[in-house]
Amino acid sequence: MTDLTALLTSLLGVFALALVVRLLVRNRDRLAFASVLVAIGVAVSALGLSFGLGLTTDLILLVFLPTIIFHGTTTLDVRRLWRNVGLIAVLTGIGLPLSVVLLGVVGTVAFDFPLIVALVFAAIVLPTDPAAVLSIFEELDVAERLAITIEGESLMTDGVAVVIFSTLMAAYESSGSAASLGTPDGLLAIAGDIALVGGGGLALGGVVGYLAHVVMRRLEDEMSVLLLTVIVAYGSFLLAEHTLDLSGILAVVGAGLLMGAHEETHHKMSTSEYHVQELWTMAAFLVSTILYLLIGAEVRIGAFFEYADLVIGAAVLVLVARTVTIYPLVSGTNLASGRPVPVRCQHVMVWGGLHTVVPVALALSLPAQFPFREKLQVMVFGVAIISIVVQGLLLPGVLTRLGIGDANGG
Repeated sequence: MTDLTALLTSLLGVFALALVVRLLVRNRDRLAFASVLVAIGVAVSALGLSFGLGLTTDLILLVFLPTIIFHGTTTLDVRRLWRNVGLIAVLTGIGLPLSVVLLGVVGTVAFDFPLIVALVFAAIVLPTDPAAVLSIFEELDVAERLAITIEGESLMTDGVAVVIFSTLMAAYESSGSAASLGTPDGLLAIAGDIALVGGGGLALGGVVGYLAHVVMRRLEDEMSVLLLTVIVAYGSFLLAEHTLDLSGILAVVGAGLLMGAHEETHHKMSTSEYHVQELWTMAAFLVSTILYLLIGAEVRIGAFFEYADLVIGAAVLVLVARTVTIYPLVSGTNLASGRPVPVRCQHVMVWGGLHTVVPVALALSLPAQFPFREKLQVMVFGVAIISIVVQGLLLPGVLTRLGIGDANGG
């Protein structure tokens, strides 16, 4: 059997299993499709089986993530997003760095890691995954404002977390410690990196997306529109990440937002644009399906149990770090907002922070010589599994208990 034949056979096996799962959960709102996929993947790993496919950093960041992010941004209502941009900016610019510092400092005690290693772990594990939680929201018809806020935060923090991770890794490679980052100059350098690399990527993507939007409005050929969107989605990532050393993730966010920003967002799409949007929806679904099964299957069960105390401790501390940043920051933002976020929605923002795709990609990218590499990877995969399986499966019940399901979220 050739490599290509083996790959196609493995993909068909993955899709066949996913079809069975989909048929089983399609009429069960309390069973999140993504959570069940990950659980099935873990079961496959526990049985010593394999899908014949392996996850790599490049596969996630270069192939899977641009599809998921581009689809997510082009379906957002840009006007609603803009009305919540203040809160999203606070959660991204203040909440994420604060969470990284808090978890990093606590991690030196809880995990007995050097500060630089604990900070790297925090930067890896804290980005949240919009795809998984939003699939649950769609099934339960959660209010659009809450969904947009969580998705907007996730999209932005994914890019910012990668910038923080890269800065921390550069500090480790240059001095082997986090000492230089604790000085005023070090903090200024981190802020500068976030502004230049993150903001630059977002701005670059915005320019690419706007120009593509202008061109797209003049196209009537469906295949031309499709080709243009593929070029924009992957081209903006490659241009930013590998040519200009900017944030590729945020470039895709900017490109998707501006390319999809219609006069009346998504109510005046041409027939060609609508059909292409449907194709991207299917592509994102297929990519997410593969990704969640493989994340579960990549878990090394023996190592998971060996470091069970670290995994459980990490999952608890990640939730605590999100808790102690979400409530104060959202409450503070409410004081300056004419449309405050209700406390019950803040509960969902905390519980709905699922840490899967970007954390797994960053954990896999750790160099072989990095201290505690195996422990870090097991902990990150463990947090990913616990968050998407436990939090994901319980999320429908949480939404129902809070009265937020079926569009009651305000």
